[in-house]
Amino acid sequence: MISSKPGSQRLLTLLLFLGIFTSCQKHLSVSKSEYTQYSIDQQVGEDSAAVQYYSPYKEKMQAEMSRVIGQTEEELTKPSEPETLLGNFFADAILKEGLKKDPSIQFTLSTKGGLRTTFPKGDITVSKVFELMPFENELVVLKMKGENVQQLIDFIARKEGEPVSGMQMKIRDKKAFDVTIAGQPFDINKTYTLLTYDYLADGGDQLSFLKNTLERKDLGQRVREAILENINDLTREGKKIKAQLDGRITIVQ
Repeated sequence: MISSKPGSQRLLTLLLFLGIFTSCQKHLSVSKSEYTQYSIDQQVGEDSAAVQYYSPYKEKMQAEMSRVIGQTEEELTKPSEPETLLGNFFADAILKEGLKKDPSIQFTLSTKGGLRTTFPKGDITVSKVFELMPFENELVVLKMKGENVQQLIDFIARKEGEPVSGMQMKIRDKKAFDVTIAGQPFDINKTYTLLTYDYLADGGDQLSFLKNTLERKDLGQRVREAILENINDLTREGKKIKAQLDGRITIVQ
């Protein structure tokens, strides 16, 4: 027996509705499919409403990307040398910005292949920094055992140099010697703090051993943002973007 109370009546109505609804359900299946391909080429006219909608955003973006944020004293290039002007500038810049967030950082690592353009002599725009680092990579701090750092040293020696800061070494026959980190001789029994970016920390560019470090801390800052901040700081101080070859990596014959 079903109660005649209002709540029970509503429940009965709902159950009857669900019963009718489910009993009327049909099981459908695809019997055939058709499609038409529409080409988009120069013959397709502009949608004036769409253009009008996005134009203000496009103009704002173009203005920002064209904004001059600094100047170089000379062209910063990246030839296939153990040490390059662009590589030194990049590594020094991220070290300076990284130390603002973590004073324990001792040295930095990038790779030549990760730097996608050069800086011309003269004005540097926001878009040029995007060309240099077009990826969304973020800065990462790694605490490493001496054994892991030795693997990193061996990697740099095999590559006959990569962009570094806070580190010096000599290389002969793709073997490193006279290695110093933060101004002190490398000691395999110590731990060290490296600043790099997540692509390399995740094992990219044949650096799989970086996934086995003692600690990892993400700084929450894109590499590109760090470079922009560094250049903006230089400009506010009345300085130009510059770098020099200082012998941080030397090939010995």
